Amino acid sequence: MDKQEMIDLLTGVQSSKKNYYTELKNTVAQLTKKNKQLELINELMQGFSINFSVEQMLQQTFRSLQKIYPIEQVGIVLEQNLQMAPAYVFPAPTVSLVDLPILIPEYALFEKVFATGEETLHSSERSFGDQEDLPVVAYLTPLKSSGTTIAVLYLSSRSVFCQSEEDLDFFNQLASQIAVCLENARLYSEVLARKQQWEETFRAVSDGVLIIGADGTVQLQNKAAFAEWQLQVGEDIRTFINTAARSGDDPLAKTMETGIPQSAELHFNRQLYDCSCYPLFEENRSIKAVVVYSKNVTVKREMEVQLIHSNQLVAIGEMAAGVAHELNNPLTAIIGNSQLLLRMVDADDERIPLLEDIDSCGKRCRTTIRSLLAFSRQENSPFTICCLNDAVSQALALTKRQFENQRITIQTELSSLSPILGNVQQLSQILVNLLINAKDALVGCEEIDRNITIQTQETQESVELMLTDNGAMIAPHIIDDIFHPFFTTKDSESGTGLGLSVSLGLAQAHGGTLSVKQYDDPARKVFHLTLPIHCERQ
Repeated sequence: MDKQEMIDLLTGVQSSKKNYYTELKNTVAQLTKKNKQLELINELMQGFSINFSVEQMLQQTFRSLQKIYPIEQVGIVLEQNLQMAPAYVFPAPTVSLVDLPILIPEYALFEKVFATGEETLHSSERSFGDQEDLPVVAYLTPLKSSGTTIAVLYLSSRSVFCQSEEDLDFFNQLASQIAVCLENARLYSEVLARKQQWEETFRAVSDGVLIIGADGTVQLQNKAAFAEWQLQVGEDIRTFINTAARSGDDPLAKTMETGIPQSAELHFNRQLYDCSCYPLFEENRSIKAVVVYSKNVTVKREMEVQLIHSNQLVAIGEMAAGVAHELNNPLTAIIGNSQLLLRMVDADDERIPLLEDIDSCGKRCRTTIRSLLAFSRQENSPFTICCLNDAVSQALALTKRQFENQRITIQTELSSLSPILGNVQQLSQILVNLLINAKDALVGCEEIDRNITIQTQETQESVELMLTDNGAMIAPHIIDDIFHPFFTTKDSESGTGLGLSVSLGLAQAHGGTLSVKQYDDPARKVFHLTLPIHCERQ
C-alpha cells in the first residue's frame, strides 16, 4: 500500500466517495421511478374514456403497471360480488393458466377492506403446481365515491412489488384515480341508458313528435313525423305549419309568441291532424324550443262522420215514414177519386184537364214520397246488381223541382251502361250531394246561364259519371280539403261539411273513386265518379 492509499484510508475519503455515489444512484433511481409513476398516472388518465368498459380499464392499468412493477394480476370486486368471485379480473383465469386463480386474495380480505375502508398489504404462501409454500403478495385498496366504498381494487403477484411507503402512496393515488374513472363510467352508463331509453320511447311513439328550435327549424323528429310530413332535420317548419293550418290560427307561431301551449287542426295531403305545441324554456324563461305533437285523426273523423250520418238517416227515415203514413192515405183518396171522376165525365168535358192535373200531381207526390223513403233507408243495405243510370234518375226525382225553382238547367247525357254491384240508394245519395253543391255554387251567379250537365259513360273496366257546373270555382288552396270531414266554406246554417266526405266514403265502399277538377276555358268544375263494372268485382 503506497502513501496516498494509506492517507485516503485513514481520512475516509474513499468511503465518502462510495457513499456519495451510492446515495446519488439511489436518488436518481427513486426520481426515475417517481417520474415513471407520474407518467403512468398521466398515461392512464389520458387513456381512460367515459365510455371505457371496466374490462378495458383493467387491461390498460395492468399493462401500464407492468412497466414498473412485477404485477401478475389486477382485479376489481364490487360490493354485490362479495360472496362471489371478483367481478373483473385481468388477465382472466383460463384453463391454460391454472395458477392464476390462486393469485386472487381470500374473500375475508375483501370484506375487511369494505368494512374498514382502509388499504391492506397481505402476504401468504400458496402452492403452484409441483411447487409448495411459494409467497403471494396482494395489495387491496378501497375505491371510494363521495366517501363511500363502491369497490375494492387488488394487485397480486408471486414477487414482492411493494417495497416502500412511496409505492403505497402511489397505489393509493392510482386507486383514487381509478375510483373517479369508475364512477364517471358508471354515471355515463346511466346517462347513456336513460338517453337510449328516451330515444327508443321517442321513436316508438306512433304519432308524430318533433322538436322545433327557436328559429323554427326541425331539430329532432321521430319516424312517424317524418313518414307523415316528410320534413328534414334543419328545415324551417313555420311555412308548412302556417299553410297546413289553412284559415285557422297557427299553433306554432302562437306558442312561440305567448309561451302557452296551443292546439289546432292541420290539413296536409288530404289528411287531418290534431296538432299540439308545447314550449320548452331556458332558465330566463325565454323559449328555447317547442315540442310539436301531431296525431292523424282522419280515420277518427271519418268514423264520426259515418256515425253522424247514420243518426241523420235514422232521423230522416223515421220522419219520412211518418210523413208517408200521413200523406199516403189522403193521396190514395185524391188519386182514386180523380180517376173515378175521369171515368164519369164525357171525353169532351172541359173539366178533364183539371182532373188530369189533379191525378198527375197526386202521382208525382206519391213518387216523391217513395223516393224519400228509398233515399233514407239504412246504408247497410246489401249490394245488388244495378245500373248507375237508375241512381241518376232517382236523384233527379228528388231534387229536380228545386233546380227548376232556381232557374238552373240540368242536362243529362246518359249512355248505355254495363251493370255494377252496388246500392242504388247510396249511389243516388252521392249524386244528390253533388247536385246540392253545384246548386249552391250557381245560386250567386246571376249574370250567366246556370247549367249543370250529368254525363255517364263506360270504359273497359269501369262506368263513370261526370257532373259539370259553371258556378263559382273552388279556391286552389282548399281544393284538396273539400273531401275532409266537417270542412265547409258555408255558414253553420247552410252546411255541415259532411256531404262530400260522405260521398267519398260511399264511392270507396263501392270500390270506386270520387275526384274533382277545374278548368278555365270555359270556367267549369267537374266531379268525376268512377265505379268498377260488376264482372271486375267478381
